[in-house]
Amino acid sequence: MELNLDDHVFIVTGSSRGIGKGVARILLGEGAKIVLTGRDENALKGTQEDLASVFPDRVISCLGDLNFTDMPEKLETIIMQRWKRVDGLVANAGSVKSTMPSDFDNNDYQWFLDHNFFVALRVINRFLHHLETTSGSIVLIGSIAGVESIGAPLAYSVSKAALTMYAKGLADRLAPKGIRVNTIAPGNIWFPKGNWDRKQKESPEQIHALLEEKIPLKCFGTPEDIGCMTAFLLSDRAKFITGACVVVDGGQTRSW
Repeated sequence: MELNLDDHVFIVTGSSRGIGKGVARILLGEGAKIVLTGRDENALKGTQEDLASVFPDRVISCLGDLNFTDMPEKLETIIMQRWKRVDGLVANAGSVKSTMPSDFDNNDYQWFLDHNFFVALRVINRFLHHLETTSGSIVLIGSIAGVESIGAPLAYSVSKAALTMYAKGLADRLAPKGIRVNTIAPGNIWFPKGNWDRKQKESPEQIHALLEEKIPLKCFGTPEDIGCMTAFLLSDRAKFITGACVVVDGGQTRSW
């Protein structure tokens, strides 16, 4: 199935590694032009060089932290100078704490909302008028932790649930403007130097047991699995889909 994304311009936030990089790679493979963002200069530069070696002249990047209020404006300036349009936005940027957060600490809830919810809100608000011009599409990357209680830190789960509810409401409000909004809720996604890579190296037997007992497909997902669903939702092939939360988790969750 052709997705017809040739020369479409997409922003993928948080794309220097992991899911964001996988999404960018899939979109580039469909003929799109991509704007990467990230906070780690070396990682972002390495990813841009890696992708540009396969897809020359179709990858640019913007270094910075989207938690700072001037970053969306900086991102907008870079895109408008180079390609002068935006056809879609993938709000993937987010963070987890290096220490286990408390389920009862107000500051932990605020931290996760800032880094997983408001970081998406800021960049979406900045680009809405561009997306209205192109009848664009927005995909927010949430988590199955925001769909169902799976034992993840509560503050993290709440921040991801907020994304899903925000997307649902935003889809209603933006439909008259021709903009579609959807969420993807990934399950356990493995990539080099990621959380599951680390856990697998530390406790291989425990991780094997988790896959066997909790995941019907008995395997991890990949960033490209999320990328394929993202590309579909951004394309006109998904023109009748908005306000949806698509779970991509190997069958782990049990919610309808």
